[in-house]
Amino acid sequence: MPNARKPLAGRRLHFIGIGGCGMSGLALVAQELGAHVTGSDNKKTIYTASLERNGVSGVSIGHDAAHVPDAPAEAVFSSAVRPENIERAEARRRGLGEVHRSELLTEFTALHETVAVGGAHGKSSTAALLAHVLASCGKDSSYVVGALLRPPGVHAAAGAEGTLVIEADESDKSLLNYQVHTAVVTNVDLDHVGDGGAYHDVTDVVKVLGEFATNAETAVVSAQAAEHLAPFVSEMTVVRPELVDGEPMRFRLLREEYEVNQPGEHQLHNAALVVEVALARGCTPEEIRAALLSFPGPARRFELRGRTSAGARVYDDYAHHPVEVAAALAAARQVVKGGRVLAVFQPHLFSRTQQFQTEFLDALATADAAWVEPVYPAREIPEEWTHVVEQLAAGVRAKGHRPELYARPGTANWPVHTPTPCRSRSARRSASDGTAPAGSHIAASSRCRARTSLVAAGATVRSTEAAGRSRTWATRSRSRTGSVVPGPGNGLGHTTAISAPMRAS
Repeated sequence: MPNARKPLAGRRLHFIGIGGCGMSGLALVAQELGAHVTGSDNKKTIYTASLERNGVSGVSIGHDAAHVPDAPAEAVFSSAVRPENIERAEARRRGLGEVHRSELLTEFTALHETVAVGGAHGKSSTAALLAHVLASCGKDSSYVVGALLRPPGVHAAAGAEGTLVIEADESDKSLLNYQVHTAVVTNVDLDHVGDGGAYHDVTDVVKVLGEFATNAETAVVSAQAAEHLAPFVSEMTVVRPELVDGEPMRFRLLREEYEVNQPGEHQLHNAALVVEVALARGCTPEEIRAALLSFPGPARRFELRGRTSAGARVYDDYAHHPVEVAAALAAARQVVKGGRVLAVFQPHLFSRTQQFQTEFLDALATADAAWVEPVYPAREIPEEWTHVVEQLAAGVRAKGHRPELYARPGTANWPVHTPTPCRSRSARRSASDGTAPAGSHIAASSRCRARTSLVAAGATVRSTEAAGRSRTWATRSRSRTGSVVPGPGNGLGHTTAISAPMRAS
């Protein structure tokens, strides 16, 4: 029988696509809340590794009808798992109940006093920082966020106290079903143009996030979000930090000064929202200051992955939207202090690439050189979107002088095009043999699916064929000295940048 500490006791949940960041987090919390958890995914991921480290042992690699448990059990799936998936079909044949991941998360919100972080950009970073700050203040909160905290290498936990911190994704509008005490809105922007939410313009986004904020008992929003939400939300706390010039990165809020240890102006605004919520949850300014400085950052959010043999730093970021790519490259500029920034970008979703082609190219133009990789299709069918890659390749060629921009030829879902000629002999050499000039920095950006990597000072990057569904440019640390060598990408879409600076379920 379920009890207060194990409310899911007696339930058997089989997660189809358990290797995604959202699904794996739900699986981890479900097990901690008493459920018997099994699951499967096409391949091992950083999230299946996290599940294994944290005691979830019933994970199978590959989809097979034999993995589906007998009744009574429930099959948990996400929007990325189609109805014809062999395990979903077998679950229906056996009469198992089907539960969308958002329905299970809704159950979790009903068990806790929930703080839900929504908005177009910065949800994972803000939710992860809030979970870290509350833990540092002695609050044993539960959390389910969209990126691994490094350390402890997990992105979900069931705490003893009543607060739950979650990332509220607006893509399919399921955030409107959650039972939320405090709604946090980082910003308002158009992103999910081809997803289940079917947003046509930013007005559609405003209406959904406005309803999300209104449904909550308390709404805490950024100044940018407030400008959009004001016609729809009558009561909200608007957070307006005063940014302090110079290093280190600081801001003032409610007559207190706070410092952050993550580069990028956007991190100051994220942290200000966290401060507002943490103060309301009983943390003191002194505790919050210490927590902000000890935050290790989430994985794949401007994450330092190592250095090349020449000393160039390689960063990985999850930017998948033009605003996020621009922010990642701006952070790289801040870190590199006069060095070069080289970017490698793999777009995520054809629909998003088509909608924001001009904005993507403008964002990449802030790097000294940029390489554009084949679009990662996720749930979209490449054959239906050939015009998108053709248009993007043409756009890359047209902007080849601002800065050097290349489209890599000869991949499965990318038309064969000759890369745009570079302006300099050294840049041509770096494109052909993979050696970036000394004093350069590689920046990469990605989402739980797109990614950017940054490298500094004499970086070397070579084109590699990634195992699986796509080919990427990627680098991977291979030794305790932190040297970086080419390694297979994760097939999730990413941006990589050189400068002397996974799947979502």
